[in-house]
This record gives sequence, C-alpha cells and structure tokens, in this order.
Amino acid sequence: MLAKPCLMLFSCPGDGGDTVVYWKGVARQAKKDDAVVKLFGALDTAVAYAHKAANVLPRPQGRIMRLIAFSLMELGFYLATGRAEYLDTAHALYRRALKLAYAIAPEEPLRSWIACASPECSAVDEARVWIRWAERRVVTLEEAAAAKLLNQLSNLAFEVMRTLPHIKYHHRDVR
Repeated sequence: MLAKPCLMLFSCPGDGGDTVVYWKGVARQAKKDDAVVKLFGALDTAVAYAHKAANVLPRPQGRIMRLIAFSLMELGFYLATGRAEYLDTAHALYRRALKLAYAIAPEEPLRSWIACASPECSAVDEARVWIRWAERRVVTLEEAAAAKLLNQLSNLAFEVMRTLPHIKYHHRDVR
C-alpha cells in the first residue's frame, strides 16, 4: 500500500504550490516559498546530508555526524510543535556529539583554511553548509534558540572535518 495513494490519481495536496506547515504547534496554509517552508526544507536537507556523512565515516566521526543529524531532527520537532522537550533533546544530543569531538580534536591550533581532500571530508562539509543554510533561514524567523544551536552544530561539523584528510590552504599570490 502506498503511503500517498494520491499518486495513483496524479493529484496530491501541494500540487498547486501550497502546503500545510506547522510552526510552534499551529498549522497554517502556506505557499511553498514561505519562510517557514524554506526553513524546513533546509533543515530536512541538512539532516539528509548529516546522515549521508555518518554513513561514509568511521567511528567516532560517523557517530558524531549521526548525533548531529538526530539533533537537527529534534530541533525540527521543536520548531513544528513548540514543545520545549524537543529542544532539550536536541541540546542533549549536541552535548553528546561534542564530547566525542573533543576526544578526537587535533592538538594543533587551526592556522589556515581547510579544503577537503577526501570524499568523507566533503560529505561532512556538505552537511555543514546545509546546517549553515538552515541557520540563515531560522534567523529570518527570529528564533534565537534554534539559530544558536544550528550555529553550534555547524561548528561541530567543522571540527569533524579537521579530523579527516584535508588540505591546509594558505593564500599565495599567483602573479
């Protein structure tokens, strides 16, 4: 049985460019280019890329990215429902991931830009970029707690990148 039987009729809700979106426990009709819809799209993409990175990484980096993905999911639940317990869980998952990242962090300070030199590092970078994109979207909705958590999660993904093969890039004059 299909989850969406409307596929058989070639007519599903949302085909006209609108949808129902939940924001802080309130359902409302919205165009698909609405700020809340765009935020959830960016958040959904960030979750997918965080899971993708987790699937190609060894432990403990893979575990960190999986925890980041789950934290993003819980944050989405919070934004949709407004229930603080989801935000608390998102923070708890972030703290668990942070503990793992701290344990594997390189000793030397960062003194250059990082350019990924492996598919695994690039997968983490893709997730980081989408987390940043979701952060920018949530800022437009003036949701400070979510913006702060997204900023921390993207920074955490960057720390994972530091543990993977990368090129330390320094500017050089090419003339």
